[in-house]
Amino acid sequence: MKKLKRIRRHVFRREFSENQMRAYFTKDDTKKKMLMGVSLLLVPISLISGFFLPDYFFVCLCAGGIFWFVAVIIWCSMRFGIQVPTDKEYDAWVKARAREALRGELRKLNQDHLEEEIDQIPFIHGFVLKGTSNSKNYRPQDLFWKRGRDSIQRYSINVYRYFLPVKHQLAVIIVDINAVNQRDRRVQNQEFFFADVVAVTTVDEQDIIIDDIGREHAYRTQSFDLRICDGKVVRATIRSLPLDYEEKLETYELPTSEDVEDTIAQLRMLIRSHKQGPNLEGSR
Repeated sequence: MKKLKRIRRHVFRREFSENQMRAYFTKDDTKKKMLMGVSLLLVPISLISGFFLPDYFFVCLCAGGIFWFVAVIIWCSMRFGIQVPTDKEYDAWVKARAREALRGELRKLNQDHLEEEIDQIPFIHGFVLKGTSNSKNYRPQDLFWKRGRDSIQRYSINVYRYFLPVKHQLAVIIVDINAVNQRDRRVQNQEFFFADVVAVTTVDEQDIIIDDIGREHAYRTQSFDLRICDGKVVRATIRSLPLDYEEKLETYELPTSEDVEDTIAQLRMLIRSHKQGPNLEGSR
């Protein structure tokens, strides 16, 4: 099973340029495909018309050739133009980048973890949307989202928050992956004494999200919060729900959003055990 996981990680491992990643969110070949289909359909119609209209056979033959040529040109533009990653390739690319950054920060903390141990590190996977309060930290032209062929939403900004106990402290490794601006690489680690962690929870706030045509909509954004006694907050947006349901607006979330409560429970238990560990042992 462990070997199978390692194989899966490398199956779709490819490097993609910023242009390819941007095209993944913005490229739409629907009209080209429709035009190519119509052109191919007109080819046999033109040839058949030539047989029924002998006087115009040459004209129909030329028309069929032109339609065929147009279809070939459209196909070539899609086949040899900019190649975008598939949904699975995009997921693998984001996870690989996040894992690479995580390993780098673990080395800084002198934490040498095996692959299986890294898999067990609790984390929160969040995202950033245009118009929201946390979008001010990014360029508007870098904020995209799309629904893949598997109906799963994907985002150009992926935020990861990893939580690792280190002696008497909780190390929080913060990784932000910007797929369409790969020079915007944000990785850091912070360490907090367990006694200083005052809350691990989710919070709901009213937010504004700007859609693809620039309209603003009111949303209720739910975020994961890890709060420290000095007022510092480690946050990641996990879902955004529309307040105007009659408009049939999108609900934004990731598949991992369903696991957030389990991660929170795991973190609470981890923090509680380090805060009260010696006392609990003495009471026994």
